[in-house]
Amino acid sequence: MAMSAGVPCPGDVGDPSLILTTNLDLGDQKLDAMKAISEAISKHSGKPETYIAVAINDGVSMIFGGSDAPTALGIYCSLGSISKEINGGITKDVTEILEPFGLTQDRIYINFFDVERSNCGWNKKTFAG
Repeated sequence: MAMSAGVPCPGDVGDPSLILTTNLDLGDQKLDAMKAISEAISKHSGKPETYIAVAINDGVSMIFGGSDAPTALGIYCSLGSISKEINGGITKDVTEILEPFGLTQDRIYINFFDVERSNCGWNKKTFAG
């Protein structure tokens, strides 16, 4: 795992990226959900969709608050573009995208990490050069 300010981030982070794990079954609507989330991230972060990566691991065995009711956990990593407003907008939109599948707003966590440029690799180098 890469480290961001001493906090572990998945080793396959992009700029920005969201890795979402859920016990929901998104079925044949999974790609549409990922595209909608990508658009939401672009809207709130101001970053072009050409750099945004979204992965959804659905149908996973998991609990939240001791219950296996619909839930989701996300890890969002970005080079900058992390703030109360941006994070709140992304959280709201992701939640609303997943609500039609049965998720309620009180059963999702998204953790936000500001990744240092030297800790994000792309195109055979890091963003630091």
